[in-house]
Amino acid sequence: MADTPNDLFELLRRKKSVLTKKPALTTVFFRLDFDQAGAYLSVVDDQGKPLEASYEYYSGVTRDILKSLDAIQEKNSFRIDWEKPADRIYLAEHEYLLWQLQHCEQFVDARFQPIRFAEGDAKVSIAITPQEDVLRSAIILAHQGVKIAPIQLLTENFAFADNIIYRIQPLGENFQELSLFENKVLSLNLEKYLSLLYTFFENITVSYQNYRQIEGSPKHTQPALIFEKVDVDNSLYLRVSTTLPGFDADFFDDYEIAKVVTLNDLEKTLVVSDVLHEEIYSCFQEIEKLLRKYKRALEQRNDYHIEDNLFIIEEELAKEFIYKELTHLINRFAVFGAEKLKSYKVRAVTPTLHLSLSHGIDFLEGEATLDIEGQTISLFEALNHFRKHAYIPLNDGTHAIINKQYIEKLTRIFKKQKENVKVSFFDLPIIEELIGENMAQSTFPQSREIFLGFNTLQEAEIEYPGLNAELRNYQKQGYKWLHYLHQHRLGGCLADDMGLGKTLQAIAMLANVYPQQTKSSLIIMPRTLLFNWANEIEKFRPDLTYYLYHGSTRSIEEAKKHQLILTTYATARNDIEIFKDEEFYYLILDESQNIKNLDSQISKAAMILKAEHRLALSGTPVENNLGELYALFRFLNPAMFGSGEDFNAQYALPIQRDGDKDSLHELKKKIYPFILRRLKQDVLQDLPDKIEQTLFVEMSAEQQTLYEQRRQFYYNTVKEQIKEAGINRSQFFILQALTELRQIASIPESKSENLIVSPKREVLQEQILDVIAGGHKVLVFANYLHALECVSEDLDQVGIEYLIMTGATRDRETLVQKFQNEDQYKVFLMTLKTGGIGLNLTAADYVFIFDPWWNKSAENQAIDRTHRIGQDKTVFSYKLITKGTIEEKILKLQALKAELFESLITSDGASLKSLNEEDLEFVLGR
Repeated sequence: MADTPNDLFELLRRKKSVLTKKPALTTVFFRLDFDQAGAYLSVVDDQGKPLEASYEYYSGVTRDILKSLDAIQEKNSFRIDWEKPADRIYLAEHEYLLWQLQHCEQFVDARFQPIRFAEGDAKVSIAITPQEDVLRSAIILAHQGVKIAPIQLLTENFAFADNIIYRIQPLGENFQELSLFENKVLSLNLEKYLSLLYTFFENITVSYQNYRQIEGSPKHTQPALIFEKVDVDNSLYLRVSTTLPGFDADFFDDYEIAKVVTLNDLEKTLVVSDVLHEEIYSCFQEIEKLLRKYKRALEQRNDYHIEDNLFIIEEELAKEFIYKELTHLINRFAVFGAEKLKSYKVRAVTPTLHLSLSHGIDFLEGEATLDIEGQTISLFEALNHFRKHAYIPLNDGTHAIINKQYIEKLTRIFKKQKENVKVSFFDLPIIEELIGENMAQSTFPQSREIFLGFNTLQEAEIEYPGLNAELRNYQKQGYKWLHYLHQHRLGGCLADDMGLGKTLQAIAMLANVYPQQTKSSLIIMPRTLLFNWANEIEKFRPDLTYYLYHGSTRSIEEAKKHQLILTTYATARNDIEIFKDEEFYYLILDESQNIKNLDSQISKAAMILKAEHRLALSGTPVENNLGELYALFRFLNPAMFGSGEDFNAQYALPIQRDGDKDSLHELKKKIYPFILRRLKQDVLQDLPDKIEQTLFVEMSAEQQTLYEQRRQFYYNTVKEQIKEAGINRSQFFILQALTELRQIASIPESKSENLIVSPKREVLQEQILDVIAGGHKVLVFANYLHALECVSEDLDQVGIEYLIMTGATRDRETLVQKFQNEDQYKVFLMTLKTGGIGLNLTAADYVFIFDPWWNKSAENQAIDRTHRIGQDKTVFSYKLITKGTIEEKILKLQALKAELFESLITSDGASLKSLNEEDLEFVLGR
């Protein structure tokens, strides 16, 4: 604290200046310029010439900025910087200048165009797209739904584009290096590219196909021994370093890596993990200690030299060290360059696998041997040697080192069966990779032909069953695939994108086996799909008999009189004691992800059901992890993977924890024939511009009670009203009746103080989750605000980001731009009236109409928000209809009396135009 009050004034007193005449003031401009070091600020006049202006003669913002620049220049005069010009003021070093410049009208670019500041925050991302044989990366700035490129970074917090400065989430101190990442990338280097990107920058995201970014568990590096070379004097160059599986030996030496990214193309994820670098100095010391030990033991003089983390070891010492210690070190170190050690009696070898197998359905048995450098060793003897010593001894005294991944592959595939080996039928394509086509053909020709048959299905001639529909080309291919699986008694999962007709293709397969087959087939599905299956059967193949095994009056004996038994997962679980004693012809699981939890009762129930053929339908066969894939194939082909513990040890953990590409490749090859997945963009040429479908929803018991009470009330009172006043004078009351029944049918919450929950919400949520899992965007239209409120609550619960627009929304264009351009917004909720305005929402290709309105043209107008110029994808539209209500009756009336229907109610549903008593009897009656 100052001793006297006068000290403060003394400290702040300015120096005496000589009186001078005030010069004629020139307008000062602050120009944004760029050089190799980054963005800097120049003070110029209106001709762009450098200007020396004293802040004392200016006022306001200009004075403040000039004063700040003076202070910076004064400090810079004492600094020597060999890399940057001393007279330039770089914004990265003095970011606070941007805050002052926000309010300066004389802030201009190199062309003297004014620079302004955007409102709100923007985000920087990298978009990676395939381009011929490489990947092309581009820097993108997203601001209020608009994507902007190219950009220039001013500081870690500000970006510049088209004379506008955007505040961004901080990228970190390396922000100036970001331009290096706008480049071409080889696919094989993508993980290294992304690891560098996430290491160098904060708050950056990547857009790559439909991959989603997830956070992985931290990865610990492991010590590595890198045999760099043996020189002309036979001295060995040995480097001690660190590495991670999937990355080459030099990556962690060449770069200071803090995060690594691994791609999982089965789950479509970019897994970003922190790197925990293990301490390697002790490893270095351990190697040096061993070298000293063997140096002392050698009679002749031998030595080694150290350069940083590199050992240069003379010949005799190297031989002793390698022969006696390498096999122990292999178990603890990752080893690179072992192929360079031939002169030390260590050989990196690739064995030749020989097989003699007898054929079976699920398994093949026989003998397996490895040929290593002309020496034949039984497979399990070789595996045991490797497990104990990390090498295989050869007769000439050589230690044979085999690629660890190769050994792990053999361990996964071959099981011991007494003195022989046993292999799964499903592993034969992987075995063929090991032994070659010719040996595979001679070893298991019949089984090989089954796998080869999948490759020729495209050209196969086949007779299609009769349906009340013309199968599209991809659906014909789907039927061929199902038929081929059926022929060979194999299970498979039809995993087409939502809307591509999985149910129709399954019905086609069932139409092929009935009526010849006498056993019933059991089809299990979510409750929300029960009536949709019934409708699809009636629509496409009405002579197939079916039974809805659901509700309190269900009977298995009655069900077995029908070809198809339709039931729900909950009912199948509850009645498993009944179902487990039955033998079905087909067992089909629709939305098969319902059995993804191995420990769930329904998953256990599905496994004990007996059927000659098994089929799964799912748009999202793997939602979260590979355990779901195991659950699916345990149901479809139980012999494929063995136990859950085996699957975790051999596939799930190596892939998800370590990013093991070899295990991932093997897993994909194993399941590839048995999952048929076509994305919508793959079959666009087979699709019309717009496809409309109806999803039928069953009322809950409480909803049905309320609906029936109000229907009966309105049925009686409307008849009395018409009798007393005539139909023309009863229109308002009739409209009131129709409106309330529509609300109870669609959103009973609005008429029950939220006590009764609409089943439509569950159906819609399931459909939306399915759609966005496939990388699509969704529009949801509702006539009632209460419906939008309920749907938004449901989306909040499952963590789906959405936008909502009603008649009260003002800044509609910003919401539209966000939906069109920002990936995180998957769903757009809006009311009928809002949907009727001239919006362009082509980012969406799925539309759900929650509570349909009765004027068809108004409904079409809503769908056309997305189906319009600029849309390059087929638009799927789904109308949710509650069975047994006014919604279903109006739908039928619409089909029967299209002209009357158009004139029945105005587009906004506000008034009636014409309605006769016969129509009212149909709509309000039972």
